[in-house]
Amino acid sequence: MRKLLYTSLAAASILFASCTQNAFEDAYRDPSTVTSTTVPKQFAGFMKINFEDVIPSYWNYFTVIRTTSLNYTQAHGFLNTTGRYIPGAAVNDRWKRYYNFITQYRELEKVMGSLSPAEQAENRIYTITSTIYLYDHTEKMVDNFGDIPFSQAGKISSTGGNYANASAKYDNQIELYTQMLDELKAFSTELNSIALSTKVGLEFKNQDLINKGDLAAWKNYCNSLRLRILNRVSAVPSFASRSNSEIAEIINEGKLVDENAENIAFRVYTQDGDLDSAGFEDALEEDGFSNSAPKLMIDHMNANGDPRLTWLFEKGQTASVFTGLDPLLASGAQTQLVVDGKIAVYNRSVISRNKWLPGTLINAAEVNLILAEYYTRNGNATTAKTHFEKAVRQSIEYYVRLGDKADILDWKPTTEPTAAEIDAYITTINFGGASAASDQLALIAFQKYIHYNVMQADEAWAEQRRLKLPALIFMEDETSTIRKTPPTRWTYPNSESVYNPDNYNAVKANDNLSTKIFWDVK
Repeated sequence: MRKLLYTSLAAASILFASCTQNAFEDAYRDPSTVTSTTVPKQFAGFMKINFEDVIPSYWNYFTVIRTTSLNYTQAHGFLNTTGRYIPGAAVNDRWKRYYNFITQYRELEKVMGSLSPAEQAENRIYTITSTIYLYDHTEKMVDNFGDIPFSQAGKISSTGGNYANASAKYDNQIELYTQMLDELKAFSTELNSIALSTKVGLEFKNQDLINKGDLAAWKNYCNSLRLRILNRVSAVPSFASRSNSEIAEIINEGKLVDENAENIAFRVYTQDGDLDSAGFEDALEEDGFSNSAPKLMIDHMNANGDPRLTWLFEKGQTASVFTGLDPLLASGAQTQLVVDGKIAVYNRSVISRNKWLPGTLINAAEVNLILAEYYTRNGNATTAKTHFEKAVRQSIEYYVRLGDKADILDWKPTTEPTAAEIDAYITTINFGGASAASDQLALIAFQKYIHYNVMQADEAWAEQRRLKLPALIFMEDETSTIRKTPPTRWTYPNSESVYNPDNYNAVKANDNLSTKIFWDVK
């Protein structure tokens, strides 16, 4: 059982959770039930509080992602029902969890601030790593909503419970991106020389739910997150120069997530608690349609001999070939195909019923696809090809290895892709034959589309909006007077206009489904 304490307020609600797992209770106690906490315990609580937005889980996927990002990117097949492009109340859950998360971060700041200067210096690693993790999720919030409450959010505890004083202004999205880049760059430098005392080193290793105290991994995480953010703003005139110069600096330093062994993830180590992906099965399979394969992805895999095909998908129950759900069919025709078992589905052994799926934060295939884009953008097709092909190989390996711990083996492929099959696929998609940078970028974007699929929905939607690639075609929702095609952002929860009216009114004019995020310039 989990004790929940909700306090609604404009920009920051509080969720303090305690878990029945003895190990976690020892590491972190509900601040509402104890008179004091410690930096290590608060750090663990902060990292755990939003696990549902990292590890594939029922609530996040079924309530939020299933009806929004996965549809907008055609990462799965979806029905052409009325109102399908309107996010609706689903996004309220993501908003609430983020502000529960940031409230825990403010509590960590508060505990850190109560220490002596010497103790703060000794525990500095907690500030660095918690902020890196915070910025990973803050980037996603900005990418989904635009301006968000941040600098003043989550401070209900420091105001003594005064809701009015804790209502938070909306921070400008460009300024937030700048702040994140500035601080992450400084953290990257600081991680080169930081040294931990024996006491802090042991405590940090025990409380670090992501990298288990590995400072090299945190350095790779920090730089890879910088790389992703810098790449996202690369087409924004005010960021273009910084993007190019700092990506070059990161490449020169060589401290990145470059191999699958270095992937950054919230890993599942036990099935005894709630930190697992057991709920993913119902999230994808419950409605009978959300695990359907998308036509665009399946058509590419069929045509090009993609070795990931049988690891990501299964044939429909009555089908002799892999067929994806056509997004241009009427919902009745789509439904009949799914009911008749003609449409492929996400592989149940490797994906939907795999209780050991990691909560992906950043992985090597993603990083190398970003590097391929960077080199393509700068006219270095040869180096771009090297990173592109490396990313494809890493993506194939990534999905094959996801099946290693699968408990249900009924649908797991019996043989792994051979080197010849992988080489043949790479030859067929032929990055080297794409002489124009635009053609190279299209190939890179399509590999992002396949690699992200349902596993990295936030990144998939952000990249699709930024690049307008792959060029997706949707059937318009003619019944809707609000939105006939996928939106360019999520709208704010209604609670903001009710409980945070003064601050909300400052951004109200942009609170619609057509306002673009600042990096969406194409």
